[in-house]
Amino acid sequence: MAELRIGMAAADITPAIGTPLGGYLGRPRFEAMGIHDSLYAKVAALQGDGGPVLLYSLDLLGLTEERTARIAEQVAKACGVAAEDTVVACTHTHSGPSVVPLRGIPAVDEGYFDYLATRMTEAGRAALQELRPASLLVGSVQSATGVNRRAATDGAISLGENPEGPYDDQLLVLRFLEAESERTLGVIVSYGCHLTSLGASPLISAEWAGLAMAALERDLGCTCMFLNGPIGNVSPRGRDSTWARTGQIADAFRADCRRALSEAAPEAGLPLATAQQPVALPLAPLAPQAEVAATLAEAEATLAARGEEPSKRSARVQRDYALAAERCRREACQQERQAVTLTGVRIGPVAFLGMPGEVFAEYSLRLREEVPFRYSTVLSNVGAEVGYLPTRAAFEEGGYEPTSFVYFGVQGLDPTVEDVLFAGGRALANTLWNR
Repeated sequence: MAELRIGMAAADITPAIGTPLGGYLGRPRFEAMGIHDSLYAKVAALQGDGGPVLLYSLDLLGLTEERTARIAEQVAKACGVAAEDTVVACTHTHSGPSVVPLRGIPAVDEGYFDYLATRMTEAGRAALQELRPASLLVGSVQSATGVNRRAATDGAISLGENPEGPYDDQLLVLRFLEAESERTLGVIVSYGCHLTSLGASPLISAEWAGLAMAALERDLGCTCMFLNGPIGNVSPRGRDSTWARTGQIADAFRADCRRALSEAAPEAGLPLATAQQPVALPLAPLAPQAEVAATLAEAEATLAARGEEPSKRSARVQRDYALAAERCRREACQQERQAVTLTGVRIGPVAFLGMPGEVFAEYSLRLREEVPFRYSTVLSNVGAEVGYLPTRAAFEEGGYEPTSFVYFGVQGLDPTVEDVLFAGGRALANTLWNR
């Protein structure tokens, strides 16, 4: 087995002031009014027996599958790396540019994506130039940064705090030491929680995770990358959306990372592999025609009444969804399944199982018990952002996540998606294990 080599780098991908921000429909205004802290494309270049792997983490809400594939292919070609070995994850910051098409939210200018690809290429080339033989230390601790956010209120599920609900408290760190000097070459941190502590702030920010990584970089003198885990039903603890609270979350998370680093143990035998697992997500049928008609009538009544922005934005979303659903019914464009790809990366005893959306914590918790790896976690928003990936129980309970498809589509997922994702996750892990 060849020795592991690693190089890490980062490039600034902060958009200009005035760029439309994503993440929240109810913003007083969508244009960014300033920059609190920069957004980055961070990359780990890894090489073992075969060609190099580029593992990216972008401080962005997410990217469509088509956009991700196009940028990854462009970056891979420019860096001399195989496209299938160029893995793109997004942290899902809600204080970044509007890069995911959502009803009611203006989109970022197309030129931003050219800028993004250029900066990712620069970071990838820099990381490849820094490849050094390395040893690996892995640490895992519990962190209470996140909390289940699906709270039951008066018999209904709403966004809040559910201390009894499941969330994945595993904070995983990978520390790479230069083989000769034992200096730290880079750190990868993974934990699952929404980056929403700021609420609808008008300032660009990488949120609490970005602030924590910046502090770690000052501590360690190297690039520290954050990979967001199963975030679908997890938000940071506390409900006040302030910079003070965000700073407190970042400080506490940094302390948890330092604790994990102090407990990290060296690993021997470091196979490196990537894998892809195609899956077909089952889609629910279109809502009944009468239900869609009622949604349209209610939305149009709201829009006809007096009121100012942004109070009418939600009604516009509902109206546009209903019109699109009616058009789909007329044109018979209803689909039964949506083809997506799960993407995995193995680094020694660690398996990162990437899924193309906002994954519920239960997927990571259960797969960890079923896969052969000593350390594993499910990552969100890898390769695409297709929306929430709930469990069967969440569909039965209802709430925001299972119904949020109205912001971007006309059909939601079918509850049997749980079976598909568990089977796909197991298959992906087994492929990584056997490579």
